[in-house]
Amino acid sequence: MNTSNYSTIDYEWLFKPTGDPFANAGGYALKVFAETFPNDDILRLIRRATDIYVDKWDSKLNTFFLNSKITQPAFKPEQKKEETLKYFKSLINNENAKNGYCRISGRETSVFAAGRDNSVLSGSGKFVNFHHGFDNGIMLSKEILIRLFFLPLAVNLLNGKVCVIDSSNQDISERFASDNCKNVFSEIAQKCSEGVIKSPSAAPSTELFRFADKIIKACDETDDKDYSLNLYLFTNFGAKPELDIYILPFEGMDFYRFVNKAKYKDDWLKFISTKFFCYNTKTKKREWAGDNSEIGENEFKYWKNSVYENFINGKSILSDILLWSKNNIFNFDIVKYYELKVRKMKKETIQKVEQMADFIFEGNDKFSIEKAVKKLYAVDSSYDLRRYVIKDIVAKYYEKHADDKQAIVTVDDYANYLFPDTDSWKETRDVLIIALFQKLHAQNMNIEIEDDNQQN
Repeated sequence: MNTSNYSTIDYEWLFKPTGDPFANAGGYALKVFAETFPNDDILRLIRRATDIYVDKWDSKLNTFFLNSKITQPAFKPEQKKEETLKYFKSLINNENAKNGYCRISGRETSVFAAGRDNSVLSGSGKFVNFHHGFDNGIMLSKEILIRLFFLPLAVNLLNGKVCVIDSSNQDISERFASDNCKNVFSEIAQKCSEGVIKSPSAAPSTELFRFADKIIKACDETDDKDYSLNLYLFTNFGAKPELDIYILPFEGMDFYRFVNKAKYKDDWLKFISTKFFCYNTKTKKREWAGDNSEIGENEFKYWKNSVYENFINGKSILSDILLWSKNNIFNFDIVKYYELKVRKMKKETIQKVEQMADFIFEGNDKFSIEKAVKKLYAVDSSYDLRRYVIKDIVAKYYEKHADDKQAIVTVDDYANYLFPDTDSWKETRDVLIIALFQKLHAQNMNIEIEDDNQQN
């Protein structure tokens, strides 16, 4: 970018990361513009973005900047451009500025009133009692306002709302914004750009996991693994601006990288694409790609998925794995990693559950194992599970191994790992049943289990 024409701009703050995901995304889009047109000054880059908004997108920016110069229906296209450039030139020249602290960058500088016409989710001048010092809007620096102007080029539309994905890792945040901006350029080159890039995903949770796929594929094994993904879904349009936040936390990303390893990926994909969890929003029904050869992964992976939904909402997906595991091979290492890393189950608990599963399986015929699984399915309280462990495992183990010096479940195991002072009995029970199912699959043994409650 040509920085010689305007000395009133702090060019570092056009791109420097802030605590605001929207300002960050806009800055990354501006960076793509600056790299694409290195000889342009900032006003010329603003003009290029304005041309896209007005000429290519028919000024459809109400979701971002309500009642702005560009969305003003009384203005003709050229007037929209002229008024927009006039406004930003006034910012650069510090017209109507006051000295203060920018609410996003935090620095003391010339600041300007920001409302719904030039920023997102910031209220408007009519609500001065909500702003610091009865200002007529939140006060932002010119650099931040310029960045926000480029925001529409850095995002995508998801179900009619604006989607921004941000990360604790700034390189990943930049990847989302830059890719969208480059896609806009690509659509313009193909003469098919009509507005903000539209996401093919049917739900925010699906969009988060599809972006996670991109990051996992692009990152080297030596790259930083400790990062989260945050999806902001908002609209600035109408009487009530809305914002919803969806988070894939550090533990979630760690688990998702694990299931994408070559050893586990096939098992995970078969599980995640089952018709119990996959919802095709076009046909309004649950479908499974395996039922229809015409449906490929590149289509169904964008459908709404109850496993993704539960994961993002912090709900356990173990009951989903149990439902799938009953009739399908599923690597038990995935279950263990999920419980340890995401659900925070103690490793001693996992080890004890595996030991109990081995005992139930060893020396028993198919009928006895089936009876044990049915008993476990009938367990619907911590009390019932305690009785099962004592009567069907501890007592029977003692009968078969009376000479052993070590019990299969000690008092310490019982109190600290199997039944701690938490409501985790159902999770323990489900892990035990899954372990038994996988042992049955490994021996090509099938048992009949009525399990209608699990197929909700």
